[in-house]
Amino acid sequence: MVGVRLADDDRGRVPFALLGVLLLVGSATFSGALSAHDPVADRRVDDAMDRATAQADAAVRAAVGDAAREAAANPVTSPANTTVGRLLSDERPFRDYLRLRIALAATERLRAVSVARGDVNATATLPRPTNESALRDAMDRVSISGRENGTVLVATVENVSVEVARGGRTVAAESVTATVGVRTPVLALHDRTEAFERRLDANALDGGTLDATVTTALWVSAWSRGWSQYAGAPVDNVVSNDHAALATNAGVLLAEQQAFGTTDADARGATGRAAVHAGARSLLSQTGVPAAPELANALPAPNPSAESVANEIPTNRTIDASVGSAADHALVGLVDGHGDAPASDDVVADAHRATVAIEADATVVAHSDDPPVDLGTEWELVDTATETASSVETMATRTPALEADTVVVDAGSRIVTTSETTTRTWRRGNETFHTEETTETRTRVDLAAVVDPAAVSAPERPLDPAVEPGGALDGENFAAAADAAEDAVATRGGFDDLARDVADGDAPARQQTTAPMAPGLDRWIRSDLVALADRVKNRSVTVSARRVAAGEVNPAAELAAGLRADRPELVGVPAAYDGVSDRARVAVRAAYLDRVLAALDRRANRTAAATGAADDASTDANLGSLSEAVRAEEVARATLGETRADGANGTDNETGVRFVPDADPMYLSLGGLSGSAMPTVSRGGTYHPLVARNTNLFTLPYGDAADTVLEPVFGANRRVPLRVAARALLAADSTLAATNGTNETLADRRDRLEIAVDRSTVPAEEAARDTLRAHTDRSMTERQRILERALGEWDDPAHRALAVTNGSAARAIAVEAAGTGTVEADLLERRLDEAFRTVRRDRSTTVPQRLTNRTVETTRTARQQAVADTATDAAMSATEKAVTDRVNDTLDSRFDTSFKRVPAGMPVAPVPGYWYATVNVWDVEVAGEFAQFRVHARGDAESLTYARDGSTVALDWDGDGVAETVGHGDRVTFDVETTIVVAVPPSGVGVGDIDGDADERSEGWAGGPGCTVAGDCHADG
Repeated sequence: MVGVRLADDDRGRVPFALLGVLLLVGSATFSGALSAHDPVADRRVDDAMDRATAQADAAVRAAVGDAAREAAANPVTSPANTTVGRLLSDERPFRDYLRLRIALAATERLRAVSVARGDVNATATLPRPTNESALRDAMDRVSISGRENGTVLVATVENVSVEVARGGRTVAAESVTATVGVRTPVLALHDRTEAFERRLDANALDGGTLDATVTTALWVSAWSRGWSQYAGAPVDNVVSNDHAALATNAGVLLAEQQAFGTTDADARGATGRAAVHAGARSLLSQTGVPAAPELANALPAPNPSAESVANEIPTNRTIDASVGSAADHALVGLVDGHGDAPASDDVVADAHRATVAIEADATVVAHSDDPPVDLGTEWELVDTATETASSVETMATRTPALEADTVVVDAGSRIVTTSETTTRTWRRGNETFHTEETTETRTRVDLAAVVDPAAVSAPERPLDPAVEPGGALDGENFAAAADAAEDAVATRGGFDDLARDVADGDAPARQQTTAPMAPGLDRWIRSDLVALADRVKNRSVTVSARRVAAGEVNPAAELAAGLRADRPELVGVPAAYDGVSDRARVAVRAAYLDRVLAALDRRANRTAAATGAADDASTDANLGSLSEAVRAEEVARATLGETRADGANGTDNETGVRFVPDADPMYLSLGGLSGSAMPTVSRGGTYHPLVARNTNLFTLPYGDAADTVLEPVFGANRRVPLRVAARALLAADSTLAATNGTNETLADRRDRLEIAVDRSTVPAEEAARDTLRAHTDRSMTERQRILERALGEWDDPAHRALAVTNGSAARAIAVEAAGTGTVEADLLERRLDEAFRTVRRDRSTTVPQRLTNRTVETTRTARQQAVADTATDAAMSATEKAVTDRVNDTLDSRFDTSFKRVPAGMPVAPVPGYWYATVNVWDVEVAGEFAQFRVHARGDAESLTYARDGSTVALDWDGDGVAETVGHGDRVTFDVETTIVVAVPPSGVGVGDIDGDADERSEGWAGGPGCTVAGDCHADG
């Protein structure tokens, strides 16, 4: 690109008037020199100076182009801890690196600037940096900005030295600033790539396209496959890593479309082929149905009766969701002071606190001043004396504005008249003269001696009685506070003196006081609170099972909305509180409901964070909303953009520049790739562009919905919760009973699992002992007997472990310790349940995953063999009956126990003994990186390629022939984690992965994406 002078550049035009000023300043600078030299020679100096300045502009322009190309080809996104790397900020490393490149390139380009006119020679230079300080100065001389959506780079280089020499002696010198605009899309390339990476790595609520796409696609796929499995289709793996990989690559394409306006063509083709192979083809072969909604309409209703199951085909299925355990947790937290919210004792104490104060409202009603006396300049002021007087008049009482619950003990209104007379003595010679000036102010002061109750969570209402004993529990209320308020008036001289003080600007003192608590207050409030908790716990909403599965409805949010709407009625605020005790009771009720609402909000947010944003992203990508149970091939087509209507071709319509992403590898696969096949990867390494893990939390019908989401079953410690192991033990028992104990392998594994379950129940028993010690006055011997009698109801480890996890043990222990139907028993049961929930998170209460899994696998095999070996219907009926008798101990009798397969999923039971849906949860994690990610800019600008491949970027900044590391151009990486929940009615075979691989990990998961054989993922050299 041909360089032009700054004044000739349309993109950086300098006003002509400004040039005139510069010329005038320049002429003044050189006027002395010109007057003593040959005018012809001086014209050569001016001409050389002008041409050198123009060439300097051209050199800077060329330097900017050079730097842009180098910075794009080898960008720096992570600075190194080196002399040059420390110059780059952590917030803007690429832009700082580009500035540094421009500074060094300009230094080199300016060395070629030389203009000769006869014996006159002009040069333009920038100092070559030789140390860190000089290097920083060089970078600081450069500033950059982008225009036209980042396709034009505007760079300003300051302090370019232009010198003119004659005969080796400098005759003129200027320091100029060059500002150039170069049509290079380097900033657009970097910014769009950064935006693309943010879309890959951010969560859905923060604009994460990949997170939203993966969540959406996997929810839809799991819904379709899960309902197919429930209907009897041979779907063994509802959520697979292959589906996660397909969804990830689809999300990458969508993020490319949004960041660059187009997608990698090779990646589009690869994703299409993977969709047919891993999605549509496998789903069609397993379901054989046209779409998930049609499949759902052919299924029985939830909780169907035996007589109607064959004939009833409802189109609408619903489940009931209740507040449930959130009410209990809020109650225990309030009473025992857990969490950040106030405890009930603190709320009660606040309700008994008050401030004794004199409230005042002062208003000036009249003011007069005598005019000043002017005696002229002949008189001298020799003395000034001021006298003040005040008087007070009683007015009809008017109480100051007060809050509704403020109690007025006494009140009065006064008019305070304040007079101030100033006498001045003047002298003129032997004459003396006196003048008087009087100022009078009339102020109305309204006063009230009040008792102001401390703020609590309950609404403001009058107290009646307030300052005399009586009301609920016949408490003292604020009687003592009223006496203190009267004393406050008396000790300040009554309302007359108080009014004078207020008129003079003095504020009456305030003091804190506390009312005594009425006898029996604590028991009365707790009894009321437990009754409210029971009422709140049973609140429920009815929602569609399909909407729950698709994430279109948030039961916790529905419950919270209903609770907020009914909060005034639940709090039960009267028109006036029946004394301080009643105010304390209502304040505790309000604080309790606040805790319940906070718990429901947290529960709702966990669902909304995934489903809300994912539904929006699904709609934007023409994937359909999450309410639609579409087949896998429909998801695959949508990820390819076949139905996308935007048709963008990647061209920025304002600038005419196209941005074309070019990824390597083109498809992020789960299998390892040879490093020799990847140009930016070490040849000896095995490269994993994508790794995935999905964990099916419940492979048998265990647990409840809250535990499913909150408690990881198959974590990094390779252990499972006690509930799961106990259910696996019961399943093994039922199979052994049905097969007459003939499977020796199952019997051996069952015995070892029983020992592990028994051992893992001990910490819960210790937690129960601690709870009894903290919340009862029983002796150690009595506490032990209580536990023995209560837990003795369950005579085997499996049922005892389940009792600890499902609330039965907590109830039995509480009744044994505090009696039936008492407030103490109700509170103790909830405390025990909370203690059991807390201890279940500890490793000591879990069971080895391998032992549990192997027992489940053997149980599944034994059941399948039993079906194959049964030759007659009579024998089959006997087998089914044996299993049914065993399973009925814990599950609804209508649950399918036909031995066709081990049931999957968990019964969701807000109330013990009743379950309204079978739910399963998958935790899916995906992490990936591109070995190299390039973006090509084409069109109405310089063709430029931006490449990120993890390479080290080095720069010889001081010209010593040694390149120093500046930083790295980090590979484009991401990780996504999402939770998938599928709900089906409480019958049939349930829903879940039944292939025995509940923890599915792709190759290379342990090492993460990148090289897992050779430690260095960078290309050789």
